[in-house]
Amino acid sequence: MDIVPLDFAAEPGRLAEYHALAAGWMAPGPRIPAPLFRLMTERGWRAMPAETWLALDDDRVVGGATVHFPDRDNTHLALIRYLQVDLGHRRRGVGGALLAHVAGRARAHGRAMVLVEVAEAGPGEAFLKAKGARQVATQARRVLDLTAFDAPERQVPGYRLEYLRGRTPEPLVGDLITLMEIMNDAPLDDLAVEEERWTPDGIAAFEDAWDLTHQDVFTVVARAGDGSPAAFTRLFADRKEAGGWGRQTDTGVVRAHRGRGLGRWVKEANTTWLKRERPDLTRVITWNAVANGPMVAINEGMGYRLLDVWHEWELRV
Repeated sequence: MDIVPLDFAAEPGRLAEYHALAAGWMAPGPRIPAPLFRLMTERGWRAMPAETWLALDDDRVVGGATVHFPDRDNTHLALIRYLQVDLGHRRRGVGGALLAHVAGRARAHGRAMVLVEVAEAGPGEAFLKAKGARQVATQARRVLDLTAFDAPERQVPGYRLEYLRGRTPEPLVGDLITLMEIMNDAPLDDLAVEEERWTPDGIAAFEDAWDLTHQDVFTVVARAGDGSPAAFTRLFADRKEAGGWGRQTDTGVVRAHRGRGLGRWVKEANTTWLKRERPDLTRVITWNAVANGPMVAINEGMGYRLLDVWHEWELRV
């Protein structure tokens, strides 16, 4: 077996093999379309340095690992986005060889630890325990039956809603930065990570990725009476290969405006909008830190039901 770097420009066939191997890693959640998989392996949403290494057996891809190296915040970390081994090659040392290689690459980049997320009670969990990794955070996935979702229109006194589809208009980028940085308040359990900071260039690179991967992005912002941003939420759906799935991502409320029901308000409004605009979608999936009781309560109140639990693992290198 050989472990070799993936050359995205020169080796489309190997990229396709790797995609076939890893596209279903979120099952029973949505399958990852090829354009989104390429973006996540080549650069990630925030356009950070990344490497993909493939395990080859007789020139066939039997495993692969993609690792990101944050270069703005959290430069002590290496983030494993994918670590997959072909079913027929498991328990033959392929995963261990890939993990050891990634750990070596992390050290070469001056990183102190590697983070990777795997499903609870799955093969990845036993594998990471055997390698000496430590569980540091827990998230749960929940799914909303969009066909059954129905929320009454309502208002929150003193606030109004703003609907944005696609890229953020330039005059609103500053407000969007304020809202995105609310996500630093989310519970981290025992994760040793720093707050993420955003710039206009960072927002542009993030939204460039939407175009590259055919993402249909729905954002609802709640504004206070003075026009300042108070809360937001965002839903994604693939334009070409949604497979019936929407994806609920960030939701945040500015600290000064919490306790007024804005989180649920923006989420209900955005989900109603998504359902109306994208009748091809039947389900929405979301991730939440198990420790984030308020957001879990909002989701369950909206009708989200538990799908499974995932854990983040830390490996010191």
